[in-house]
Amino acid sequence: MSKSARAEDQLHDYAAKIGAADWEPPQPIQAPLRPVAPFDPDVLLPDALRDFVMDEASRMPCCPDFIAVGVMVAIGTVIGTRCAIKPKERDDWLVVANLWGGIVGLPSAKKSPAISAALRPLDRLIGQAMEGFKAEMEEFEASKTVFEARKEALERRIKIAARSNGPGAEELERLAGELAEHQRAGPRAPICRRYKTNDSTIEKLGELLRENPIGLLTLRDELVGLLASWEREGHESDRAFFLEGWNGNAPFNTDRIGRGSIFIPNLCLSIFGGIQPDKLTVYLEQTANALANDGMLQRLQLLVYPDPPPWEYSDRFPNKSARERTCAVFEALAKFDPVSCGASPADDFARFPYFSFGQEAQEIFIEWSADLHQQRLPAEDHPIIAQHLTKFDKLFPALALILHLVDCTTTGVWGSVSKKAALRAAAWCEYLESHARRCYGLLMDDGLRSAIALAEKVRQGKLQDGFTARDVRRNQWRYLTTEEGVQAALDWLEDNYWLRAQEVGGTGPGTGRRTFRYVIHPRIKSACAPG
Repeated sequence: MSKSARAEDQLHDYAAKIGAADWEPPQPIQAPLRPVAPFDPDVLLPDALRDFVMDEASRMPCCPDFIAVGVMVAIGTVIGTRCAIKPKERDDWLVVANLWGGIVGLPSAKKSPAISAALRPLDRLIGQAMEGFKAEMEEFEASKTVFEARKEALERRIKIAARSNGPGAEELERLAGELAEHQRAGPRAPICRRYKTNDSTIEKLGELLRENPIGLLTLRDELVGLLASWEREGHESDRAFFLEGWNGNAPFNTDRIGRGSIFIPNLCLSIFGGIQPDKLTVYLEQTANALANDGMLQRLQLLVYPDPPPWEYSDRFPNKSARERTCAVFEALAKFDPVSCGASPADDFARFPYFSFGQEAQEIFIEWSADLHQQRLPAEDHPIIAQHLTKFDKLFPALALILHLVDCTTTGVWGSVSKKAALRAAAWCEYLESHARRCYGLLMDDGLRSAIALAEKVRQGKLQDGFTARDVRRNQWRYLTTEEGVQAALDWLEDNYWLRAQEVGGTGPGTGRRTFRYVIHPRIKSACAPG
């Protein structure tokens, strides 16, 4: 009898002894998500934003977290480099309010509708900018026609003077000077104020930022597409460009053959989009295993992964007054003059006008910073989470500035960043930390993703009693391509009573080496049997 036949007989005898009654019920192959702080609109949102966020979320329905983070990123985009915040009283450290964020959820979580709703006030600004640009272009074209006509007339007079045989040197010089002055006074083409872009090369993005130094939002419905685009061959510089844009407070030069040199006064970029949990996990694995983890994902500070709300049928009119109040905030911040509203003017040490913390707010920030750096970071076991939390040094003051300016536009009272705004910013950081831990917890699953993939293959009947780890690996199914991944998946399924392992072979000379073959739970086999 051959080795394989003897092994099959051993396995058959083993399987025959195991009846359905000898098995524990198979357990779901899943790991519970880490708990997250609930979204508390009264604590996190100013009055001018609260009703809008909750109304939009409840009518879909979707998680209010999705709407709220989108609104915060959008407001940070509108503020951009118009002004900054100086978190310390004496130091020249400046923080710009641009933010990176994302919403994590299954395809059914209404991520796309939530993004559209959150950015509706920004879209209104974009529409107003386009209308204004259209009117300016019409005026420009009319002025340009007159300009070109006068230019042609001057050029004809210069040609006539140049052909004249008489002493016309002085006249020629006068006409040349008049033409030069005419050129200098020529109409300039208007520039459309841009707030966001959905898909752009970094070369084109550089040109847009040159014309819009306040900053731009890069919006992607599927955020992984943007992150993955930076990994493609020939796009290595894209990643560095966006990393520079996260700070938002420095100029940037690009030099390209064909496009020449572009000087960007302020490289200020915001990012927002949606992402599915499984795709986030893939990217987390790449980040954790990369030799050069540059902290790109950790810059997505407004990354939320909330529990889905219970579904309730809703059919009511939108809260138009709440929407108008939020839109009014956007419009006010798109036009306000920071210096006239209490900001310190830019100087040799501060590139932008800046606000400072009030005394009580300053004390809150100092206490929060001490807790972060003296308590939480030293006690953090996971390096990738620690890296994420270190980026909160920018997050707290940026959120405080946004929240303060929202309050200022509605109350009309301007000045130093308030205690209320600082307390809200601290609450946001605590809330966002819990969501970051849930997101990074997808990575720390000890083979769960591989186990889910293997369970699906077993459920589909792709494997039969007696299969081995080698049989699984040979198929090169997704997430089941490595020896470690396959073994982790087998251990998960065995621990959850989907499989039982039987060691066969190796009982004596000629019986081959010992190996594990797996028997499938009878209940699962009957569930996937045809008919």
